[in-house]
Amino acid sequence: MKKNIFSINVWLITLCIGLVALVQSCKKEAHSDSSNLKGKLNMSAVPGTPDSALIAYKNSPHEIMAGFYRVQGPCYGPGLNGSNFSAVPDSLDVLILFCFSPTSPIIGNVPGWINTLHAKGTKVIMTGNLNLVAGAGHNTAGYKATAKYIMDSLVNKYNLDGYDIDVESNPTGQTLNDMVGVYTALSAYLGPKSGTSKLLTFDTNQSGTNSMFRKVYTMVSYVWLQAYGRSSATLQTTWATFAPYISSGKFVPGFSFYEENGYPSNVWYDVTYPVNGTGHAFDFARWEPLTGKKGGEFGYAIDRDASLTSATDNTLYVPNYIVTNKLIKIMNP
Repeated sequence: MKKNIFSINVWLITLCIGLVALVQSCKKEAHSDSSNLKGKLNMSAVPGTPDSALIAYKNSPHEIMAGFYRVQGPCYGPGLNGSNFSAVPDSLDVLILFCFSPTSPIIGNVPGWINTLHAKGTKVIMTGNLNLVAGAGHNTAGYKATAKYIMDSLVNKYNLDGYDIDVESNPTGQTLNDMVGVYTALSAYLGPKSGTSKLLTFDTNQSGTNSMFRKVYTMVSYVWLQAYGRSSATLQTTWATFAPYISSGKFVPGFSFYEENGYPSNVWYDVTYPVNGTGHAFDFARWEPLTGKKGGEFGYAIDRDASLTSATDNTLYVPNYIVTNKLIKIMNP
């Protein structure tokens, strides 16, 4: 969230004193009971929250908020009126660059934008593929070479915090073997088996019966479930297919913002406009599995989180993240 500049010095001094006291209070809470931190400090409601407090919040137990940033991101060129992904809400836990290309005309700005988010404790990952690198064989050596290429040319080069795979089919045969092979090789660098804090995620519109998921679930940091256009009443049934394999804290259902010019074939009606706190997105934020707690929620096309006039408003806006901020407050009041 952008920091506000106030012209009244007395008010500014008062605010600073209040923030100092707030940070000290949060530090005490973190030492005594970190699980209470989110109840003491709602980051999305405090513009200019100190980075140390944001990082403490993100390291505390809470339901995460993630967002897929596309269209006006690093793949497609500059955002409207100079907007870019570094201005997402301070309390966003994970930003997923959905379209990331080293040939983008703004790629030179990306490291700085990522550093801005890192200073707030926000993890930045990218969605990519598992295609074998040129010359790699369909074997362990080829899978390791591909994983190393992904790490060297993308994850490490741009100081990313992980890698996301979009699985929207049920692969079989050699395709399945290759995808699992590369994912397994990546797990040495990323995800719960790597011994690092970096993420290896599984982004899907499939259920827990998916052929690839069944082979890699022990290596997955989060499952991003594309529940676009669905009622929250369907989530328990889908979660039940994943439950034998992952903890509920790794299950993160998500919705989609309206992508410009998506009507009539690509519109999900997940948010009511003008924004009034209703729609699938808000239902997902309040939903919990019958046992345990969900990992959080994500929004796809978060760069379209603005004050649209209707559910099919095609006007381009600089995102103000009105919905995302409300969802964070619902999950972490």
